[in-house]
Amino acid sequence: MADFDSSTLTPTEDLVMEVLAARYRLGERLWTFDSRCRPAIRRLAARGLANEIHGMVENTIRASLTDEGRAAYVTADYVPPILRKD
Repeated sequence: MADFDSSTLTPTEDLVMEVLAARYRLGERLWTFDSRCRPAIRRLAARGLANEIHGMVENTIRASLTDEGRAAYVTADYVPPILRKD
């Protein structure tokens, strides 16, 4: 998805993707969201960017990045802020 344009996402969808990418960088493959995020996660799943997984706790939903989602949001040249030498 080299030509992916995040401006085509709603703010909530973009935030979900940013959270999933941040958690992925830290080694977490899944993340739990409040069920109010379900519509955004379903739209992301329909676009092939995220997977929707049932929540383990009532009123939650888990999600993960797909390969396409990782390609769009997790860049190989990412450097954590604490390691940056700006």
